[in-house]
Parts: sequence; C-alpha cells; structure tokens
Amino acid sequence: MTAISRRDRIGDAYRVHVRNVGQEPRLFPAVAYLVTFLATRVLTHLLLDGRGGGGIAVGSVHIHHMVFGLVLILVVGLLDLAVTVTRVRAVLFGIGAALVLDEFALILNLADVYWAPQGRESIDAVVIFAAVLIVVALGGGFWRAAWDELSRGERVLARRS
Repeated sequence: MTAISRRDRIGDAYRVHVRNVGQEPRLFPAVAYLVTFLATRVLTHLLLDGRGGGGIAVGSVHIHHMVFGLVLILVVGLLDLAVTVTRVRAVLFGIGAALVLDEFALILNLADVYWAPQGRESIDAVVIFAAVLIVVALGGGFWRAAWDELSRGERVLARRS
C-alpha cells in the first residue's frame, strides 16, 4: 500500500469540491481579484514612496492602472463571445475588476483622488465587490439551484394561468 502525499490529497479535494462541480469559473476570479488588489496597493504605495519608479507614463500623460483593467475586462468580453478559455477568462476578469475598482474614486469624482480622503471610496468599492465575489464563489451551486427552482416555479404558475 502506497502512502498518498498531502499534495495529492489536496489535489483530490480540489478536483472533488471545485473542478468536478464547476466552481473554477467562480473561484479563479475571486482569487485573482484579491491577489491583484493586494499587489496593486503594495505597488502604488511603493510608487508613492518613490521606490517604485514613478508609474507608467506616455509623454506627460500618466496611465492609471484602471486603463489596463478596462482593457482586460473588454478582452474577457470578447473571449466570452467566443466561449473559450474559461480559466484564462476568469482570471483576467478578476484582475481587470481589481484594477478598475482600485481607482473607482477617480471614476466617481473625475479627478485623481487616489491619495486624497475621497480615495477611500475605492476601498469601499473593492470591499463590496470582493464580498459579492466571495458569496458567488462559495455558494455558486446553491445560487444556481435556487434560481432554477424559482424559474421552475414561475413556469408552473405561467402554465396554470
């Protein structure tokens, strides 16, 4: 009898509880979103302190990371129309959403308020969307079953009318 490694047991648990029940499209963007937001915040703090090189600029125009997030979300939309590369699409969506929402205050105020008190609005938007992602990621099967049940009930009522 061969001993099964901890890595193999974790891999088996992942296959049973995530992959086999179709949870990867929910889990991947949630993880990518949280990792990207944390990395973005660390990087922007390094840039503010002057240790990170000053950000990206084309000529005298500073390119905000929100621009990259919007491009990624648009690419995900195109990939979704092609119904392909589900895992890549999920990760790119999570990254794009984090980059856009991290600068939500800039969009809302139409001013670069990232380090101003109004910049707190970005953190609020990130936390709210993270909560929604986690609810969807953790309860994906339940929410789908509940929706199917509600839809079935409406169809039954419509047939009776």
